[in-house]
Amino acid sequence: MSIIHLVVRHFAEITPAEESRLLALLTAADEEGIARHPILRRNQQLARAWRRELLAQALNVAPEQLLFEKEAHGKPYLADQKISFNISHSQEAFVMVWSLDEIPLGIDIEDKSKTRKEQTLAARTFDATEMKVWKNPELSSIQAHEQWLKTWTRKEAVLKAHGLGIRLDLNTLNTENVKDTLTHPLLDEWQYKSFVLDEHVVSVAWERKKDEIEIIIEG
Repeated sequence: MSIIHLVVRHFAEITPAEESRLLALLTAADEEGIARHPILRRNQQLARAWRRELLAQALNVAPEQLLFEKEAHGKPYLADQKISFNISHSQEAFVMVWSLDEIPLGIDIEDKSKTRKEQTLAARTFDATEMKVWKNPELSSIQAHEQWLKTWTRKEAVLKAHGLGIRLDLNTLNTENVKDTLTHPLLDEWQYKSFVLDEHVVSVAWERKKDEIEIIIEG
């Protein structure tokens, strides 16, 4: 069985002392491409600091020893370590998945509280099956909102796991399939799982394999 670890952190819960400690972990390379907007900048810095700290703990090495590289389409990886990982963050929270089994991974998080033009976005990005599931009249407004978020985050997670990123039409991906498996001619086969948390919806995607997968959620 392959193990995937899922870690959730909330930006609002960080004390000033903890924030200073985390930011001290950042290297010059970690600061590249950071946003200028103060809130976005802080969140990105904390996300990269958590990434460095959590991966160092998983590998039992010092955080400063980790050397991040990027694949052809920009997906980060560790140049000299056998571990797979992916991160995402919203306005409110950070999430990361990692596995020592080196399974290609992707993750996406969305805040339930964020307002979106759901109908407009769905018309551009949902396939017919996804649209039908989202528009099911038996769903309450809350359930429909969560279904929309599950569909959106699954697409993002699969594309991030593959490494392609959003470089194809999202409405060519159907995330409403038997056994939560997505097949696409440009992406091959991927599996995914969504988690509806108190304040967020998170989806994890990984390369389809014969091994069983266990996802462990860590606070």
